[in-house]
Amino acid sequence: NPEWASVPMSHLEARKSTVGEFAGRGLFAAADIPKHSRLAFESSVKSFHILPSSWSIIVQLYEWASDDESLGSVEDELSSVYTFSDGYGFHDVLLGVDHVVVDAGIIAFCNHGCNGTFTVGTEDEATFTEMNVGLNEVINEASSQVFSPVIARHMRQALSIGDYTLRDIREGEELLCNYLSFLGDSNHWEEDVTDLREQCAGETIGAISEYELYD
Repeated sequence: NPEWASVPMSHLEARKSTVGEFAGRGLFAAADIPKHSRLAFESSVKSFHILPSSWSIIVQLYEWASDDESLGSVEDELSSVYTFSDGYGFHDVLLGVDHVVVDAGIIAFCNHGCNGTFTVGTEDEATFTEMNVGLNEVINEASSQVFSPVIARHMRQALSIGDYTLRDIREGEELLCNYLSFLGDSNHWEEDVTDLREQCAGETIGAISEYELYD
């Protein structure tokens, strides 16, 4: 919608999240933001794009090094790259195989809003939460369809610019996303939803917090 506002990056800030003790950094409003505003729209497509071939190599090397204690230095070198990509990025299927996109700005710090408390997303997905969605019910239709080169060519742009604020946001308020909309690999849907449920219940912590606490 051309009438919707685009909130500049200067109206956003990253600091300690209010979601929980181990939530890490969060994304906050540095000014009042009206409903139906797109966040940093002008820079939304400036993202880190890890091609399927590159991501496959990173995963294989990381798993290989993790299984061999003599390769600890290799694992250490890859750990930060793998955790950054997996923790701050989102997966989808490009040209039929898995790839990763990480926002290049502080939008990457937007945490998940548990139990439907998210304030950024799309109204089509606003009724889905980690608690009420089925473990076999992939809500990201584009990623659950039979592979299409037409969809794949535009997937990166669509995932980067689709979200907006679902209500008015007050200055100082933490912005929360719906991570379900970022779960693009139907093969890992059940695992990823279960992980979100456990994090929201306080039973586990996210990949970034785990890395910073134990590595």
